[in-house]
Amino acid sequence: MTRVSVQVVIACHDLSRPIERAVSSVLQDTSHKGRVGVIVVAHGIDPDLLAARLESIDGDVRVVSHVDGVRSAAGPFNRGLELVEAKYCSVMGSDDFLEPGTMARWIDHVDAGRPDAAIAQIRLQGQTIMPNPLVRLGRRHRLDAAKDRLFYRTAPLGLIRTARMRELDLTMTEGLRVGEDFGFGIRLWANGGRIDFLGGPGSYVIGEDARERTTYAPMTMTERLEPIVRLFSDGVIDDLRPAHRYALVVKLIRVTVVGIAQSLPDADATDEDYAELAALLRRLLHVAPHGLRPFNRQDRRILDGLLDDPTAARMRAEVGRTRDLGRLERWLTPDLLHSFARESTLRRYMLYYCKRERGRTE
Repeated sequence: MTRVSVQVVIACHDLSRPIERAVSSVLQDTSHKGRVGVIVVAHGIDPDLLAARLESIDGDVRVVSHVDGVRSAAGPFNRGLELVEAKYCSVMGSDDFLEPGTMARWIDHVDAGRPDAAIAQIRLQGQTIMPNPLVRLGRRHRLDAAKDRLFYRTAPLGLIRTARMRELDLTMTEGLRVGEDFGFGIRLWANGGRIDFLGGPGSYVIGEDARERTTYAPMTMTERLEPIVRLFSDGVIDDLRPAHRYALVVKLIRVTVVGIAQSLPDADATDEDYAELAALLRRLLHVAPHGLRPFNRQDRRILDGLLDDPTAARMRAEVGRTRDLGRLERWLTPDLLHSFARESTLRRYMLYYCKRERGRTE
């Protein structure tokens, strides 16, 4: 049985990745030396080569092999999480790293509060902190998946109580090129018990200096939508409480459906691509019939077009029209009543502003 309090699983599928940086960042806080361990999973590459590169790093580092021939991080992450013996566990990409002092603050937080999960504050390398999840003003502890918009952070970055993860039988979804963590994160935020947010100094940094990232490779429409389709087939959506189901559907429509629709005119999309996207939209609205209420007028042009006539010609025209719309079209909903709903654009902007102003006075 390990003596460490936290074990971080890092999956690495390419020897060009800065794996030394990732591992060192996890173990760098001398104030908590001996309380953190790292499990590096060599995904389809020689584990001895990784071990040789990491042997000079002082700390509890274990390298294991995983070979499945699949271009996905799900398999190696599941392999590493199976081996975890510590009270808390975490996952990390081999391109990513923690800022100095971050792990120490994480451990201090879980020592004091004993949450079932603690969500990391993240930022892209070279950029400012990302405002997701956009939790309620002044809220850090005992978060709610709907009220605190946790589904906008499906990646389970931070610390997870290992016993709770295993009680919920949480695993990454294998066989997907992207979105392997959707089901894991959604079920954790909805059913994980006490969920806290690890704000303040110190962030998890998503590395942007890798030679290539798997998630950036070209994908078909079916591959892009498969993570959401699997939420239906795996029963994840059906198992959610109504309020959580509604919040998740709004997030999926906003980020996936609208996001993809806005990018397709520049990607030589076909009528079949739009039809597939429209079919997913209808499926989401079937389980949350009021899912379009919080969307602004700009987004509704795109969504209504998908529901009415999901063809390349119609959607290129709709997306083109939305690019020059003013603030009122981007802020207000068609019926005005829902402009101040929790998931509305205007409500989000107001919360951004309040958090920014509050930060200036603290």
